[in-house]
Amino acid sequence: MWQNNIGQYARKHGISLARARFFQCTGEHLVAHSEGGSASDKNIVAACLFCNQGRHKRKNPPGPSEYVNLVQKRLERGAWNSHLL
Repeated sequence: MWQNNIGQYARKHGISLARARFFQCTGEHLVAHSEGGSASDKNIVAACLFCNQGRHKRKNPPGPSEYVNLVQKRLERGAWNSHLL
């Protein structure tokens, strides 16, 4: 993920700026404010823009623990967002 320099990130990974945009670092609330979630460190994690937006676009978004498990499974397979690179 990148925070300040999209161009540097895109060059490093050999991808376009449009594709690099998906990897912008964002703060993901595990429990949304609308569902009673707080702005505490325990409720906010770093997530790329793609994952942050994608989780909420699902018909049945996974809950916090389900989402953590999903991320861990994909990381173990080495498949986390590799299709975007």
